[in-house]
Amino acid sequence: MRAPLAVMCSLLLLTLTMSGCLSASSGSTSADDSEVPAEEDDLPPYFIDGDYTCIVHEERDRCWITHVPENLDPEADVPLIVDMHGFGSTSLEQRDLSSFDHIAEEEGAIVVYPDGVGYYNELDGRTNQAWNAGWCCAESATEGVDDVGFIETMVDIVVDLHPVDEHRIYASGWSNGCAMTQRLAMVSSDVFAAVGCMSMYFLTEPVDDYSPIPVMEVHGFFDQVVLYESTAMSVPFNPALWTEPEAYDTGAIENIHEWAEYNGCSGGMETFETTALYSTVGFSSCENDAQIRLVTIFAGQHNPYENDLEQDGLGQVFQGTKGLVQSTQMVWEFISEYSKDDVQLED
Repeated sequence: MRAPLAVMCSLLLLTLTMSGCLSASSGSTSADDSEVPAEEDDLPPYFIDGDYTCIVHEERDRCWITHVPENLDPEADVPLIVDMHGFGSTSLEQRDLSSFDHIAEEEGAIVVYPDGVGYYNELDGRTNQAWNAGWCCAESATEGVDDVGFIETMVDIVVDLHPVDEHRIYASGWSNGCAMTQRLAMVSSDVFAAVGCMSMYFLTEPVDDYSPIPVMEVHGFFDQVVLYESTAMSVPFNPALWTEPEAYDTGAIENIHEWAEYNGCSGGMETFETTALYSTVGFSSCENDAQIRLVTIFAGQHNPYENDLEQDGLGQVFQGTKGLVQSTQMVWEFISEYSKDDVQLED
């Protein structure tokens, strides 16, 4: 169901005001007392700035927040979750929004929250961060920012610094971060065991060396920003992309059918659960047991998380589910069932 054009336009303006430029590092790695040399020769230098770990990638400081629960067993390797913010948001806001910290505390896992590249918007005088997730979003896409390389390098460093089980590395994210999650599922299938994300679709091309991994996408049926049936008329991260042909053919149902094709799934789409609040459908007979799921929240909008988006007073626009649907927990329960075996890692 499409929102009226006037409502959509208002939402576009509101979303474009979302900001949060990360200014975690202003110095260089060569003259900072907090510089930490990487222990592996193939890792770049990195440095610590407050709560952030940063590297220089493509001549930009790229940073992330790491959450390590205090009660982790130091002798055990644990899962790693990469959780990516939406367009115009930040790692700090994503950390508050998704509640993956709580899951990490309960389940024994490490979470990292990276930041996309920020671009100054002259219209609202703000800097909006975005990921290059395919044909969107903002200058990150049009300038071809190497976000895949950044995330893979970040994962290498986190694995070097912390007791991570390399069989159980997962990705998640919201909106533009969800599109980035699905791009990583495709191009970094050798790194990630499974992915699950919120409110966006796969927006790039498949690659020849993809090895099927499980994918879940959670979407609100009344999403007012990334429409459930089509990305046409969704938030214009760059007006030049308004006429992107694929936008008219990409929606929630189409997205899981695409992944079913990539994952070599057989049989028709199955229904796994239906409640008064949501349904879960997908495919289970797939290569590598790489199952596909779509969770549809019937009354859900663009924010399917339990928490509201508290940013510049926009919490009333991007309201969460108030705990009625615990999307992050559902994603975790899905992705955590999967791990890579030694053969997959060696490949």
